[in-house]
Amino acid sequence: MPPLDAFFTPAEQRLLGSVIGQPDREFGTLELLQQMGNGRGAGSALLQRWTDAGVLLERRVGNQRRFMANRAFLLYPELRRIAQKTVALTEPLAQALAPLADRLTEAFVFGSVAAGTDRADSDIDLALVGDIDLFDVSPLLDDVQLRLGRPVHANVYRPSEWASEDPVLATIKNGARVDLMEALRAQTP
Repeated sequence: MPPLDAFFTPAEQRLLGSVIGQPDREFGTLELLQQMGNGRGAGSALLQRWTDAGVLLERRVGNQRRFMANRAFLLYPELRRIAQKTVALTEPLAQALAPLADRLTEAFVFGSVAAGTDRADSDIDLALVGDIDLFDVSPLLDDVQLRLGRPVHANVYRPSEWASEDPVLATIKNGARVDLMEALRAQTP
């Protein structure tokens, strides 16, 4: 069973991934209902429940309702980490990279997204170490970039290059990261 299934319904997981995964972005009601896959009544009730709890901020523009993550919500940092480790980042990237899983020794997100200092226009920095090249990776990232709503910048390293004492690589190795290897192993049969 996927870990979030114990805590959130599938619709709640998709809402978490969308809104908490892109906290600086505003979403329209219909857009969120489509992403959740719920009917209008159930989806609207979920949006209202999350707004009433303070997870979401709501802004009205005419007769439209616009929603975004409430960064001031008490549990926002924890929800953000949960979303990143699952539906908002890790799982979509692992699904995209699954064809390369057996050729990777390390795969992780680094930079501003991993550190939690990203903005709506920040790209996702991805480090991949293994017997691959950028031509293997690039076609796999096209769909996931659309799904995540952000560009994914892949940095591909051979194991020998990764083992070097390069200061730039040392910064990447020692910085904040969101590991993808466990999720990648879960993708392979």
